[in-house]
Amino acid sequence: MPLEVRAAMAFKPPGQCPACGEWVPRGAVACDDCGACARSGWSDDSYLDGVDLPEGGFDYDEFVEREFGRPSPAKRTGLSPGWWWVAVILLLALGWALLAGLF
Repeated sequence: MPLEVRAAMAFKPPGQCPACGEWVPRGAVACDDCGACARSGWSDDSYLDGVDLPEGGFDYDEFVEREFGRPSPAKRTGLSPGWWWVAVILLLALGWALLAGLF
């Protein structure tokens, strides 16, 4: 067994955590910073044991597609041509009403 592993297994608080170097107070059963404990052997390699994390890397784009589906094609924004015609007709009617009232 390597010397570092034996030293880590022999660690008893108070003192510096062999896994992360943070201070572990007297009577603590685990490091407050990294979670290493006597059960894990105060080892940096085992602080995530039992967390059930997936193996391999994390593909953010694949996650977003799986959770939210593919993005929909960009929708056209703005007013449709019919509303532009309504605006033009209303402006012409307003202009005619103003001009008819002035003369």
